[in-house]
Parts: sequence; C-alpha cells; structure tokens
Amino acid sequence: MTARLPAMVIVMVMMNAFIFGWQLPNDIQAAIDGGRFAEARVALEQAAAREGLADDERHALLYEVERLDRIRAEHTLGDDELFRDLAAEIPDLTPADIDAWYAAGLLEGRVIEGERRFFKRAIRNLFRLSPEVRARRSTPDAPAPTGDREISIEERMAGYLEMRRAAESSLVAPTRFRIRYTLTVKPDVVPAGEEVRCWLVFPRQTPTQSSVRLLSSNPAEAVVAPNETMQRTVFLRRPAVAGEPTLFEVDYEFATFARVEIVDPAAIVPHDPDARVVREFTAERPPHLAFTPELRALAREIVGDETNPYLKARRIFEWIDGNIRYTSALEYGTIPNLSGWCAAHRRGDCGIQALLFIVLCRIEGVPAKWQSGWSLLPGRVNMHDWAEFHVEPYGWLPADPSRGLRPSDDPAVRWFNFGNMDPYRLVSNDDYGTELVPPKQHFRSEPVDFQRGEVEWNGGNLYFDAWTYRMQATEIE
Repeated sequence: MTARLPAMVIVMVMMNAFIFGWQLPNDIQAAIDGGRFAEARVALEQAAAREGLADDERHALLYEVERLDRIRAEHTLGDDELFRDLAAEIPDLTPADIDAWYAAGLLEGRVIEGERRFFKRAIRNLFRLSPEVRARRSTPDAPAPTGDREISIEERMAGYLEMRRAAESSLVAPTRFRIRYTLTVKPDVVPAGEEVRCWLVFPRQTPTQSSVRLLSSNPAEAVVAPNETMQRTVFLRRPAVAGEPTLFEVDYEFATFARVEIVDPAAIVPHDPDARVVREFTAERPPHLAFTPELRALAREIVGDETNPYLKARRIFEWIDGNIRYTSALEYGTIPNLSGWCAAHRRGDCGIQALLFIVLCRIEGVPAKWQSGWSLLPGRVNMHDWAEFHVEPYGWLPADPSRGLRPSDDPAVRWFNFGNMDPYRLVSNDDYGTELVPPKQHFRSEPVDFQRGEVEWNGGNLYFDAWTYRMQATEIE
C-alpha cells in the first residue's frame, strides 16, 4: 500500500485500521513513527472531513487525532528534565548512560517533532526493568516497616485455602465493604452554569459479589446502571459554579467472598464448540484481542502439544509470570493494540498482562474474558485488572496474571492466583470498552477500562488532568 492510492481508498483502509486493528497506510504510519505528529494530524483530519463517511468511521478517525494529543501528554520529560530527575537518584549518571538505556528499551520514550521525549514514569520503570541500574541508586529501597507485623498476602491465601478445605462451597471468607468515592473537577475548567456530567464506578452483582446498595450520593439524584451493564456506573450531573470545584460523591456497600476452587485437571471435559461461551469468548476482537501471526506463534510455542483447556491456560499463566515484567503503563488510550504491545515489549501493567492472557487463551480455544475494578487489600487500595477463563465442569475461574505465582513452598499458595481470588475486590467491569449508561457524548478519557470515572460537558470530554479522584474503602466488621 502506498501514499499514491486514490484518496477514498486510503480513507477506507484507514478506517479498517482503526476499527479492525489493521495497519495504517505507510505514509501516515511513517509520520507517526517518525514523530511528525503535525503532519499526521493534517492527514487524519482531512480523511475525517471527507463526504460520505459514516458517523462511526469519522469518530474513529478523529479519535486517532485525539490519540496524538494523549501520546504527547504521556511524554512529559525532555532530555534535560530526565537527566536532572535521574541524577538525583544516580549521582554518577552520564548522558551516555541515558542514550544506552534508551537504545536498550529500558528508558521508555519516543521522538516527537524532532525532540526526544520520555514517558512520565520512565524513571520508575527503569528501576523495575534493570537490577544493574537499580544497584546504582544512592538511596536503597525502603526497608520493611517495623512494629506490628502485617499479614502477608501468602498467609491470607493459606487461610482461604484452609477455609475451603472445611467448607462445601467454593465461596469462603465473607467480607463487607463500605465505599466512598469522590471525583472533583477543578475550578473553572467548565464555564459557570454549564452542566457537568459524571460517571463513577459502581459494583456489579457477580457470583463473588452481592448485596450491593447505594447509600447516598452528592448530588442526590443518581442513575445506577442496570446490573447487566458490563461496565457498571452511577451517573451524576450538576452545573459548574464560577471559582469553585465541581464535586461528585457516592457512598455504597457490598458483600464479597473469596473464590477458592479445588480443580482436578483430569475432570476437565472438552467444550461444546457450538456453546455460546465458546463462540463468544474464543472469538477475535480487534484491536486489543487481535489474533496476529506473532501472537498465534507465541501461543503455539507456549502451549505445545497440550490439549487440556485448564492446563493450556495454566501454561499461558506461567509463561506470563516468567516473561512479562510489571511496569507502569502509558494510558491505554494511546496504545492501539494492548495485548500485542505487551507481547512485543515483554512488559505491562495488570490490565495489559490480563489482555495478553485473554488473547493467548482465545487463540488456543480456551474461553477467556476481562474483569476489573479495584483491589481493596488493607493498605494497598488501588485500581486493578485481571481475567477469567472458562473450563468444564467448573465454569468461569479467575486468573490474575500480574500478581502471578507467589513466593511459597506450598504449591496451592504458589498457584493461588490461577483459579482462585481473594475477597478484597470491587468488581465493576466484566468487559472492557463497552458503552456507558447513559452513553457519553464525547470521547472517553479511558476507552478500555473503567475505574477512575468519566466526566464531560457539552463542550467536550474532561481528560484526567481536569479532575482528581479518591477511593476510600472501609471493611465492615
């Protein structure tokens, strides 16, 4: 494909690229790869302005323009800023060090309009990726806190396993949480009197999560999405006031359980190929679940001659644990194919690793899907993503690739995150990238996941830099 193709042909190929995960035309892709964002923007906007385009096609093209802006926003460090910040950690740092680490892929960055720009969390990821660089830090990693010893994750897992051995059900360790979630739009971001619309995270009723109850909201009028909504929200709206922040807040409670399943691999039976769970959850779903030649080859290399669906998924889980490093990620909306990116770069955060697990399982005929929300472990409350895979006769089983295999001599504890799940979860999403209720009018800040919230007004989307958020989780005795 070349830039000399007729304009409409180029437009159609581009639309396929955005909608189905195919490649962009060479000239536009070369402009993006070369950091010539202004040139790429003009080409995209011209394509979006063509007459006769369907609304979804124009929307997809304009999102690629938006993506260029978001990529810029993720790469906030120039060479001077990076050297200054990194030299505070490594006193004997030299410019040659930075060049070498950048060339090796240890310092994440890219050229934009002729200037090298680094990912805003590149320094944090550098220390995660390289023990040699980490050893040069002037300040070692902080020691473990003294005083009352916190129960380790592995000890908690051992406790859940012991409960399961004494119980008839796979649901153990009932727990209840009260949540206060606050999102605050900065003053004067939206003109006074204009309505601000906000979607906040809300729990789904799932096999491990029940008794969901909205206690209060601010403003008082709230719309809770139906439970069948795969990315469940509570919707609020209020007018902006000059000089004041715009506050949105919800309080709710829910009950949750640990899921501990005693799986006998010999009891696994083949799926019915005509079953809905197979048709839907082994299907390709570009761009983030695209069955590329590289991923097909990787899946075959990992799984080998294994035919048992449970053991296929286990091999994939173990491979990710041993080969994919955890790093902070670029905003998902800047990466066209998250699972492919993870496989190519051998790194990623929880959601990126979950998508790689899902796509590899699907390629191998094992139904797999997304699940996410928040982890509510004491002292470790944070956004978190994981996956589920389906085997007969056990049904859907959780898999948490980024938490992976645990450092334990007990095989059941070591493998706990494959097939089991702790009760310290808020599950709000059983899919990714679905339409919110009510639908957003403008681009989502996070087009894949839903955890922080989404905000807009008639003038457009409010991106993450326009607001702050806070999750407060209290375990109810």
